[in-house]
Amino acid sequence: MAATTPYDEVRYSSFPYAQTHPDRLATVATLHGLAPANPAECRVLELGCGAGGNLMAMATAMPGIRAVGVDLAPGPIEEGRVAVEEVGLDNVELRQADLLDLTQGQLGQFDYVIVHGVYAWVPPVVRDAVMAAAKSHLAPAGVAYISYNTNPGGYFRRIMREAGLWFARDAGEPLARVAKAQELYAFLLEHRADEGDPWGSVLATALPILVAGPDYRLVHDDLGEHWDPVWVHRFAEHAERHGLAFVGDADLRQLLPGRVPPEVEGRLRELAGGDRVAYEQHVDMLLCVFFRQSLVCHAGQAIDSVLDPERMRGLAFAARAGDDQAPAGLLAEALEILRARAPGTVGFDELLEALGTQPGPLAEALLTGFAAELLMPHAAPLRVAGAGGERPTASPLARWQATRGPDVTSLAYANVRMEEPAARLLLTLLNGERDRDAIRREFTQRTGVELGAEDLDSNLEQLARLFLLYDAGGR
Repeated sequence: MAATTPYDEVRYSSFPYAQTHPDRLATVATLHGLAPANPAECRVLELGCGAGGNLMAMATAMPGIRAVGVDLAPGPIEEGRVAVEEVGLDNVELRQADLLDLTQGQLGQFDYVIVHGVYAWVPPVVRDAVMAAAKSHLAPAGVAYISYNTNPGGYFRRIMREAGLWFARDAGEPLARVAKAQELYAFLLEHRADEGDPWGSVLATALPILVAGPDYRLVHDDLGEHWDPVWVHRFAEHAERHGLAFVGDADLRQLLPGRVPPEVEGRLRELAGGDRVAYEQHVDMLLCVFFRQSLVCHAGQAIDSVLDPERMRGLAFAARAGDDQAPAGLLAEALEILRARAPGTVGFDELLEALGTQPGPLAEALLTGFAAELLMPHAAPLRVAGAGGERPTASPLARWQATRGPDVTSLAYANVRMEEPAARLLLTLLNGERDRDAIRREFTQRTGVELGAEDLDSNLEQLARLFLLYDAGGR
């Protein structure tokens, strides 16, 4: 058994991170002019995977994925292995290993490499190993995701970190240190000057997440032993030294024209002098960014940060939930189809056929819809089932999670909180073996509450909208 780590003593969360999903990475890469692997049928490596919750969510939603997770902490890995077996996932493998031993591609080649919450929270030698491991395990067209705290926002976070560590200087173990630091943070937040005061405004912005943040995040992130934000240009330079090139960020909003006012955009481009990384650095300084989720690929590939309508052609699209804007023309017609198919996706070719139009105008309309945040592009269709069918089936991961607590993972890679025990019970009954009458009988036997046919239909519709119903035939 390997030696324990701080992550054995205080467990980090094991939730999915949507922006690490191969679908998101492939979508961003495609929009930047790259040709990534099909995210529905790919190999994924996560370095620093914890108990594997992120990979398990991917593997459930996209069974064609083959996923390998690595973490230094043996406790979470063992917990994850048990979960993988109990859920019945045969496409996830979790290993205990040290990043320092994985800098020569020892695990093989992967289409996507994920390193979330590691790079800015480790000493320099491990930071180098992150880059070397990502580079050596990436397939030729591979894309790696690396998240990190960045400057200039990091400087404000550093003030709070150092203040909290000083105030908790006499506390012993990590959780006591967190509790003491949060005492200071709560005091400062409550008694700060009016937000018209510059320092009061800083405190109002920086402190809420620290006051209300979960213990594990403060233990390992803001108050951890190693914490060192970097400027994005320094990150890009580090990647370049390892034969990697900066692509962009996993947050699709970073591609939208509204990130900065139109009258500022042109001047930013001038200041950057055509340098993509310099442009991002200027944006970070303008907006005081403190966290990035950057994508890198092998150096030498053509990377374009200007959105091209042609890149819409290989994608699928979903209407953004809850948006009631009503544009005109071809975009309105496309949105009508997407909203009728919600929460699922519709591919470009299917839209083209349904609308009876030409590829060019449709691509332009979809790009306009993306820029206006009316729709979301996807490199792979979302695998989702409707509420119909005689034997409705819920995600096997969500069913397993529902027996353990209120947080379950949807097939759209989001955390869904189900506070009601009865709702969680219903979810566990949807195993594909019971027809609707059997589901209602079992629910009544377990709860003493009659579940009518219409009530069951209504609940199934809601579960479908939450992406919790599973297309068991697609596995």
